Amino acid sequence: MSLDDRAYMKDRYRKRRGLPPLKGTTWNNRKSRVELDDGIPLGSASWIGKDRGKEFELKNPGYKDRPTGTARGGPWFEPKNQGFDYQKNRWRPKRKHSARRSGTPWFRYVPLGLGLLLIAIPMLRDAKRQGWVPDIEQETPFPGSGSVTVARSLDMDRVTSWLEVQANSANAVVQLFEPDTKKHVISVYVRGDDHVRVRVPRGLYEVRLIEGRKWHGTVRFFGSSTTYETVAAPQRFPHQGGFGIDLRRRPHGGLPTRLMMNDPDKL
Repeated sequence: MSLDDRAYMKDRYRKRRGLPPLKGTTWNNRKSRVELDDGIPLGSASWIGKDRGKEFELKNPGYKDRPTGTARGGPWFEPKNQGFDYQKNRWRPKRKHSARRSGTPWFRYVPLGLGLLLIAIPMLRDAKRQGWVPDIEQETPFPGSGSVTVARSLDMDRVTSWLEVQANSANAVVQLFEPDTKKHVISVYVRGDDHVRVRVPRGLYEVRLIEGRKWHGTVRFFGSSTTYETVAAPQRFPHQGGFGIDLRRRPHGGLPTRLMMNDPDKL
């Protein structure tokens, strides 16, 4: 069968099916078939196919609203839209900001803040003892060194031990409390730079230290200059013997204390 016979049969088949006849057909020797020749050289077309009709517009409602400048032949070989309207809807992962742009995180300053706080607390405590903190309240005379205030329930038969105190330049009140019930047992008053030794009841007690300059009574103690500490561990006062404490602070003192956050209990 010749090529013309094949083309004739092809035209007759398309006529039987109600299809338009082929025009401009060419024979492809490699693929052994008849192909449509549009007469458009390769590389010269920006779109393929004829103009879209109403049928295409009905199937694609947004076709009429396409950006201007695009080809009328459909999506094949249309110019790529790289403008702002295309770029703004693209998803991009967020960049990790460098330390220079975003700043140093706040938690990196926590160790520095804690270090400054540990330095500031002892400095403030010393400033109160030295009387550098303003105190405008009315001052009253401080009791004499060796004076005591005892609990009414104290059994005097138990007063067989002793407490020895060497005061710093500030006035001091050394108190003994029961470690379990936190009941006040005895308070000893010591003027600045004085040394006293008084009798106290035997037993295990929590030792608390109150120091300051201007005395305002057994309720306010030393007012705004009051420093309040407690010895870290309870101290035992034996039947025969006692306990001594030196309030002149040294860098390597042998009696650790901790700061009390609340105010002293009134006597």
